[in-house]
Amino acid sequence: MVTTAIIMTDAAGNGDGLAFLRLLSWVSPAFPTGGYAYSHGLEWAVEQGSVQNVLSLTAWVGALLQYGSLRNDLILLNAAWQAGHDKARLAEIADFACACASSRERYEETVYQGEAFLKAAAVWQATPDKAECAGTRWPLPVAQGMVFRMGGVARPQALLAGGYAAVAALVSAAVRLVPLGQTDGLRALAGFEPALIVAVEKAQEQTLDDIGGACFASDLAAMHHETQETRLFRT
Repeated sequence: MVTTAIIMTDAAGNGDGLAFLRLLSWVSPAFPTGGYAYSHGLEWAVEQGSVQNVLSLTAWVGALLQYGSLRNDLILLNAAWQAGHDKARLAEIADFACACASSRERYEETVYQGEAFLKAAAVWQATPDKAECAGTRWPLPVAQGMVFRMGGVARPQALLAGGYAAVAALVSAAVRLVPLGQTDGLRALAGFEPALIVAVEKAQEQTLDDIGGACFASDLAAMHHETQETRLFRT
């Protein structure tokens, strides 16, 4: 019988199973970032009827991945990974990411999750010292890029993991909000695989100058959610 070892290639090009194990923990739904509490404006979209089933969910999240906030997050993650151990550059990317938040809730969502991510990842000693992080707010994709690089995760896998975690979080929210069945949620996740791979390939060729978006319905949904009367999610 032939067995296949599953390994990751770290930033230096070395096979490292430890990096793969760390990545499993860092993108696990159980990793304590509080991601289960955020819907990225999806809660308002469901209430207004814009997202009602798998088809409309796929269109909504697919647009974010190709033209909106999820695309931008991949670019930010890529920039943070490339910055390596350059703390000044990482702080610049983090400040830029904060400035790009399209609403108060989007800002809080990414910063609260990012800083919770850094706190939890410190168990692996894959984060800078607290003194080096002081004075900077750390959005989630920037925190992920920094930790994935310090943890030995190769850039393509880092981007795939960050993108998958974001998509999976929205699908999980939709399963609870629409509601969708678990099987429909899995169908949605499976359907996003080709688009996610394409988005990651593009992000590796893009820079912060490419940040932008055209998903105005999603941005407005996040703004409207701030005053939504009945809410299950923080965003």
